[in-house]
Amino acid sequence: MFFKLNATRKQSLINIVALALLCGSTVQAAEAASEVQQATKAKYFAIVNGETITLNEFQSAVRAGIRKRFYHGKVPPEELAAFKKEVSQTLIDRVLLVKEAKRQKIVPDAKFVNEQLGLYEKRYEKQAFWKNHKDQMLTGLKVSLEEESLLIELEKKTKLIDMPSQDAANKYYLSHQSLFTTPKKMRVSLILLKVAPSSPADVWEAAKQEAEQVIERLKKGTDFSQLARIHSGDNSASKGGDMGFIHEGMLAPPAQKALNEMSEGEISSAIMLLQGIAILRLEERQESTLNPFDMVAERAAKLLQRQTAKDSWSGLIEKLRQNASVDVNTAAFESDDKDKQVDLVGS
Repeated sequence: MFFKLNATRKQSLINIVALALLCGSTVQAAEAASEVQQATKAKYFAIVNGETITLNEFQSAVRAGIRKRFYHGKVPPEELAAFKKEVSQTLIDRVLLVKEAKRQKIVPDAKFVNEQLGLYEKRYEKQAFWKNHKDQMLTGLKVSLEEESLLIELEKKTKLIDMPSQDAANKYYLSHQSLFTTPKKMRVSLILLKVAPSSPADVWEAAKQEAEQVIERLKKGTDFSQLARIHSGDNSASKGGDMGFIHEGMLAPPAQKALNEMSEGEISSAIMLLQGIAILRLEERQESTLNPFDMVAERAAKLLQRQTAKDSWSGLIEKLRQNASVDVNTAAFESDDKDKQVDLVGS
């Protein structure tokens, strides 16, 4: 989550430090603190319905976001431009949504704000920068948390959708049958001759020869479950190799391919898997089935309600975007070395 700090602009840079702490980065807070000391006037990144998002706010959100998403290393250059646009849209949407919340006369949840302020104060109370700028930091954090509370309440209100009627749920069921279909499944028994992946070729070959001997005994009528208990290293061995019903895709591709070509009761040839050599028997195959509506009516209604709530929220955002007046400083999207060379150590 990125945070648009909507305080009086004379405190804008102090609020950027609060933003960094909200994003969980003390390194980012130190960088922002340096900007506070050095900058005299923040350049704009975007003007949204007359409200300014400063360039410093945008850059701070980008750097904090990079540390969160690309924590294993530097942001790939080919992804940087798209990531900046994503941050840009998030910041712009935030301004629009906060304004909409205020238009709807939604008020911040004071309990939420105070609890969060207490958590931040406890977290950073021993840090020198916090001690020296505590009052200013709390002011910036309070503004951000109040806005965050507005967004939470606005989303709750927008997504408050009544449970749909039976007819509406039925229409949803008919148009989304894949959601109410039990996928095909197979009941499979397994004998696994375990081999460590790093074992030399002769060990694998010995396991394959043993598997072929087991297959010969099975073909002559020896009980599969008996041989599974003796030879198999899989957890299913105690159940005579019975793995129960499994859905397609749960097994490794070589095993799945073999099962797809087998008939009920058939025993596979020796199959090499990562864990060793496998012998499969297909016990039963059940094709996919569409569950009748009366069995899934409640689930259909809840899924429709959830989808309607999601559409309501995304629809509000889209409407606000369409009616917004937005002036973006496109020069802010130009890559710079500071963005490309973010050092993630210690962030």
